[in-house]
Parts: sequence; C-alpha cells; structure tokens
Amino acid sequence: MRVTDASLIGDFLSSINRSRGRIDRLTTQLATQQRILRASDDPAGTSTLIRVNSELARVESFANTIVKAKGLLNVTADGLDKMSTLLGSVRSALSGALSSDDPSVLARLADQVDQYIALGVDVANTRYDQQYIFGGNQTTTMPYVLSGDPARYVYQGDARSIQYQIGEGITQVVNVSGMAAFGSTGELALSGKLDVNAAVNTSITQTVRLTDSLGAAHDVVLTAQKTDAHTWTVSAALAPGTTGATLTGGTATVRFDDVTGEVERITDSAPLVLTVRGAGTDATEHSVSVLLSAGALTETETDKGISTLRGNHRTQSVFDKLIEIRDRLRNGESPGVADVALLGMMQDVVNQEASKVGFYQTNLVSADDALTARENTLLDLRSATQDVDLAEIALKLKQEQTMLDAALAAAANIIPHSLLNFLK
Repeated sequence: MRVTDASLIGDFLSSINRSRGRIDRLTTQLATQQRILRASDDPAGTSTLIRVNSELARVESFANTIVKAKGLLNVTADGLDKMSTLLGSVRSALSGALSSDDPSVLARLADQVDQYIALGVDVANTRYDQQYIFGGNQTTTMPYVLSGDPARYVYQGDARSIQYQIGEGITQVVNVSGMAAFGSTGELALSGKLDVNAAVNTSITQTVRLTDSLGAAHDVVLTAQKTDAHTWTVSAALAPGTTGATLTGGTATVRFDDVTGEVERITDSAPLVLTVRGAGTDATEHSVSVLLSAGALTETETDKGISTLRGNHRTQSVFDKLIEIRDRLRNGESPGVADVALLGMMQDVVNQEASKVGFYQTNLVSADDALTARENTLLDLRSATQDVDLAEIALKLKQEQTMLDAALAAAANIIPHSLLNFLK
C-alpha cells in the first residue's frame, strides 16, 4: 500500500499538535499547581472537589458567624461588667450614709445616684453593629426609655433569645436580655402577726403569688416555723402540682425583739429564685430573684393564739430601685440596710448573667476549634485530590519537549523537499 506525501504530512502534524497539547496542559498544571483542569480529566476527583469546596464554603460561613457572635458577646460581657461595677459603687456610697441625717450629705448622694442612673441606662442601651444588645429580639428598638408620671425607665424589649448557627445542626445563644439582667429582681415583703406564745416547732403556712419576669403568676407556699424563743425560720416552696418552674432559696431566720416584738434582725437569708422554662424554640429559661423582707412582720400575743402570715411581691428593675432611692434621698430619707441588700442581689443577678455569657463564649471557642480542624481536614483532602507533584510535572514536561524536538528533527529528513529546494 502506497503512503502518499499528504498522508504522511497529515499524520505528522496531528502528532505534533497532540504533543503540543500535552505540553500546554503540563505547562498549565505547573502554573496553576492543579492536577484537574477539566471535569473530564478525573470525573471522580471532580466530584470530590465539588463536595469539598461546598463544605469549605459552609465552614467559612460558620466561621464568619462565630466572629460576629464573639464580637457581640464581648460587648455584652463588657456591658454587664460595667453594670456590676456601677451597682457595687452605689452600694458602697449608700453604705457610707446609712446612719446619716445630714440633708446636704443626702442631697449630694442623691445627685451621685442620679449620675449612676444615667450611666446605667447608657449601658443598658448599648448598641453593637447597629443593634441594641440588651433588647432581646427587639434589636432595633431602644430597650429603656423614660416614660410615665412619675417618670420611670420602661423596658421595650422582650426576653427572647437570639441564636446563631455555628455548625451543622449546632446553634448558640448570643444575647442576654435586659429583662433578665436588669429587670428580674424584686422583694417579697412579709407581714402579719406571729404568736409570741407559740410552742417551738409551731408552723404556719400561707400561699402567695409570685410574678415572673414575663408577667405570669406562680403560687408559692410560705412557711414560718418557730425554732427558738422569739426566733422563726421562713422558707418557700412551689405549690403542689406546679410544672415548668423550679424554686430555690427563699429562706431566712427572723429574730424578734423580746420587748417590742419588732423584727430585730434577719440572718441566713437566701434570695428566692424562681426559674421558669421558656416556651418555644426561640425562648430561653428565665428567672426572677426575690429578697425576703420582714419589716411589717411582728411577734405578739395574737387573738386565740392564731398566727397570721402574708407576703406581698413587688418586682423592681435596677433603674426603678435606683430612682426610688434617689427620690427618697432628695426628700431627706437616709438609705436603709434593705436597700443595700436588694442592690447586692441585683448585682449578683447581673454577675450570673455575665457568667452565662462566659459559658457562651467558651462554647464559641470550642466550635471555632472544631471548625478549624474540619477545615484542615477538607484542605488536606482537596490537596490530595487536586494538587500536582511539581517534580513529576516538570519531568514530564521536559520529556514531552524532548520528544517534540526529536519528532521535528526526524520529520525534516522524512518529509520531501519543496520545489524551492530544487530551484537553488
């Protein structure tokens, strides 16, 4: 079979083009350091790359969310720390004036408390990334505004949580509501008459209503038991059958003056903490802390030896209490031990919320570490699937170039000369 010159030249050119194509591909792989340039290069590897890149994008999205959450919680922790410090300063100032009846001293103290109120409201209305951090889910509404007559700071937020997704199926609460931090405290004022002639271990119970931070009422059973002469212990428990709530604390030992029957002192007093489980997926557990007071409770001879016990619950926010103290100071009334105690409980509540923030921050660090480990694993898989062996590619490129040069040299001797060659 005769091989024509045209067929010979066509085969040669096809071979040259294929060689140049391989050189071009190797050069591109060397420049991009990527083994797979088209899906057809490695269908299985391409499928792996698509999946890995998709997961890496999600990891990056979660990582960015964690950065935002960390910033939000850092600002929240700073705000709670400032409020705790502020309440501690108010307590110190009031403690120094417990026995003062000097109008000028009380007036200066009232001005000082007024400044603390302004500072506290500024903290409670803190914004981060154009959102109010203590308003619950109401992030675009200022949480505390002055309203009413007499003027009081009214909370306009809610108690709902804000949750960010920080991993596959993992969410994290990233806020503390002003209701929980600054508006979930109060006082349970005990009143009535306890029989001075009652025998030791005599007890009396009374059911009172306690309102949580969301306005729901809960029945609480108060028990006063005589433990010694002129000494009674008070305890509290939820009414039988109560669900969705727990109660801790609410204990106190009350000592009465053996002459006047008035309360001499309250010791071993633990605030009553009512905790209610939130309803729905976007609600968090919320609680109200209540301090027992017994200023209106007396021990005396009662009609037919029948003791009486009552309790009146009143919720007060940090700002309501500070305004009340300020106004009393301006009216010449010195602060009382009960004021300092209630502010101490309010400071404890703020610190408890700050500890929650610390727990949230720890969770974010753990989630961030897990994402970093996942990202490194995915990057290793992508590298194993896509990255080229530079030494191997360089060697193949050298071989292809050598073979191309050899092919061109051989073709110069095989392909017939043109007519011009014969005209020389």
